[in-house]
Amino acid sequence: MQGYKSILKSIVPMVLILLLLFNYGNDFLLQIHLFLSNLKNVNTKDVGISLALYLLSVYIFAERWKLVLNSLGYDLKTSHLFPVIFGAIPINNLTPANRIGGEPLRMMWVKKDFGVNYSDAFVSILFERFVEAIPVLLMMGYVISTMLPFIKTYFSSIYLVYLLLASLIILFPVYLLKSTIKKYLNHIILYQYKLRKTFFSTLFLSSTVWLLDILRLKFITLSLGLQLPLKVIVVLSLMYLILGSIPLSAGGLGVVEGGLIMVLNFFGISVVVAAGIVMIERFISYILASLIGSVFLLHYGGLKLWKESKLHL
Repeated sequence: MQGYKSILKSIVPMVLILLLLFNYGNDFLLQIHLFLSNLKNVNTKDVGISLALYLLSVYIFAERWKLVLNSLGYDLKTSHLFPVIFGAIPINNLTPANRIGGEPLRMMWVKKDFGVNYSDAFVSILFERFVEAIPVLLMMGYVISTMLPFIKTYFSSIYLVYLLLASLIILFPVYLLKSTIKKYLNHIILYQYKLRKTFFSTLFLSSTVWLLDILRLKFITLSLGLQLPLKVIVVLSLMYLILGSIPLSAGGLGVVEGGLIMVLNFFGISVVVAAGIVMIERFISYILASLIGSVFLLHYGGLKLWKESKLHL
């Protein structure tokens, strides 16, 4: 079974790349030339602002986690947790599905360095995810409301059926995992008296991170001279989350890039420009973030802790 999973994880990114080549392969060399020419004209100031917004988001993640752990009785500072949050990023980028590897490392790291027991660390992260789902759902509602006229105009009834089937496929795993989800919610309920005082501050910081993510993507598109509508930026942000959560390749490599290029092309953006947007975004969130996070991993002993845990096997 593991062998089949490994083969599947290798095939899916390749299929996405082949789809791109199949659709746009007629003038592929020309596209490459235009793509490289496009990157030469990138506004580095806008890229720098995008990087600064990404770093600010990581700091807010640390601040948010600090508030949650403080409510559980741990006297921690944001500066304590910032290296942990950043150090988890390269681990996330090396493991399938967004945050699947970094979260266990976070729990082990705060246990070793600050004495946070596993149960409290687990509940704190679970509470973050629970609250973070609220702005995500609001964004989804905004996207659906703005896209409905477009869907009615450009899609036939058969495509609406496909859309309904896709929605059912997405919701089916939720139905299968309802007992597990209920168990996780029960964990939060047990801690509700401690966590409720930090609910609104956690919600505010979670919403702020998503606003910064949208703003960051806006500056990335501006760096290429584009003025994309807000709904396209929001769709891009949500699709990044969804595609990065699919456990098919390390850090979503191939899946994220191919998927985002197709999404942007759906909105009428050329493959050349779409590839430029995705490349700049991944350069910031994947390459630079992993390099910076690796420094924290090495300096604070996170890498040794990760290897000793054998979670990477």
